[in-house]
Amino acid sequence: MFNTVFIKEEKSMATEKEMHELVGRAVMDVGFRKKLVADPKAAAKEAGITLTEEQLAVLKSAEGKGLAAVLEERLPKSPGPI
Repeated sequence: MFNTVFIKEEKSMATEKEMHELVGRAVMDVGFRKKLVADPKAAAKEAGITLTEEQLAVLKSAEGKGLAAVLEERLPKSPGPI
């Protein structure tokens, strides 16, 4: 018998759709938004998204604060009616 080894191929970067999903989740989920502010790379990994250094820089760069931090400031702190 042959031993089959499965190797999970890691993607090298998030797609544009995945980036939109990441930001969308941050908009809708206060807890996830806080994780994204605190540690964007870990939050993305939790969401199953692999970020490049450039993509990570984009999340951190908005207005010098980071996109996630800007979302945190501008969006309601608790979920409300949509």
